[in-house]
Amino acid sequence: MNSTNQSAISVRHLSKKYYLGSENYNIVGEALANLVSLPIRKLIGKSQKSARSKKQIIWALQGIDFDIYRGERVGIIGKNGAGKSTLLKILSRLVYPTEGEAVIRGRVTSLLEVGTGFNPNLSGRENIFLNASLHGLQHHEISAIFDDIVNFSEIEKFIDTPVRHYSSGMYMRLAFAVAAHLDPDILLLDEVLAVGDMSFQQKCLQRVEGLTSEGRTVLFVSHSMDAVVRFCDRCIWLEQGKIVEDGPTEAVISSYVEKTMGIQSQQQWVADESVKISSNDRPLEPQISNLDRPQKSSTANLYENEYFRLVAARVINSQRVAVTTVPVHEPFGIEIVYDIFNISKNVQPALYFKTNKDLIAFVVAYTDPQYLHGVSEIGRYTATVWMPPNVLNVGLMHVTVAMATPDPLERYVQIERAISFNVHEIEGVSHTARGLYARDFPGVVRPLLTWETKCVEAATNARQKLI
Repeated sequence: MNSTNQSAISVRHLSKKYYLGSENYNIVGEALANLVSLPIRKLIGKSQKSARSKKQIIWALQGIDFDIYRGERVGIIGKNGAGKSTLLKILSRLVYPTEGEAVIRGRVTSLLEVGTGFNPNLSGRENIFLNASLHGLQHHEISAIFDDIVNFSEIEKFIDTPVRHYSSGMYMRLAFAVAAHLDPDILLLDEVLAVGDMSFQQKCLQRVEGLTSEGRTVLFVSHSMDAVVRFCDRCIWLEQGKIVEDGPTEAVISSYVEKTMGIQSQQQWVADESVKISSNDRPLEPQISNLDRPQKSSTANLYENEYFRLVAARVINSQRVAVTTVPVHEPFGIEIVYDIFNISKNVQPALYFKTNKDLIAFVVAYTDPQYLHGVSEIGRYTATVWMPPNVLNVGLMHVTVAMATPDPLERYVQIERAISFNVHEIEGVSHTARGLYARDFPGVVRPLLTWETKCVEAATNARQKLI
């Protein structure tokens, strides 16, 4: 984003302090609580002063600084308690900061919880007018957008029913429809795209896409890395109330999943200057010169024996650049580097792809026709297996790396979760196995198969045969 553009949101030295177990408590309430608890404290010898002194302070946000420019779609990620929702509440003016400031330039509409601002005893129609009026719209302005809100929410039959009878999905559809039609300059969303029926998430994405194309700004808090990558062009990672990283979404997500989810997309077991697993150089060509065999020691090396030595492994994209997260619609590879010391046995790599719950998705055996029956020379080899696009579903995947002789089967090394990676989707890519299904797609694999549909008989003829 061009820094010369005026920012829609400017945050400077923003901090928010809470007291553990109590927030915004009032004097009367505390006095009544003390009156009731005083006999108990005296009984156990605990004074009122000591009870207060042990009140713990928690900084939900600490010294946050950033600028968000008009038209940006910014994702806010982090673990529970990182300060994401507190940040949105401050920007929504629901909570005031302890220190610092947040300058908002434009009209803000927020959707932080299902049905926020709704009166359960009022009908959907009445809540639309109430909610919109609270955002400064006049009656004639609300009437002008009323039909659009109802059509978007798809609850026309229940528009005059009290919202206390709505399901959570109906609540969300109506709440989002109101928020997205108030002509906001800035839209704040907290996990809203994770709720709704099969088509609602897609409608939300399309609506927000339309808002940002008109220059609106969107902040989106979510625990779904896939949703953030699909939806946001920039991402801010919060941890313990502080910004860890702020930048392009895929780069920030890669760092986040690697550092917080135990994902390591590269491994190197041999300290060797000739192996640079984090570079985007071409793969290492086999070195035919004799290699020194590993020296025997009192400590067994789990990655080598007299026949081979496992050197490194990494996840790469189609340009052979090491990556931590891969788009579902693009090919990627698993690259294994190993040394062969003795060609009397046919030692080959093999890969086990496993889910986060350690279930085997599938196994990949070595099938390179050039070396299928063994290598002819001692040397260093790089073997890469390429995964075609549209095979894996979104989510985390772990790869177990093994070295074995296939027939008769003899396993020498099997490194569980040697490398891991995250599979994600990108907004705007429509040719995937998801089709129009907008919610979380079940299963480990999600192959893009070919469908063939034919109209075998016209509806009029079919009805005539039934009569």
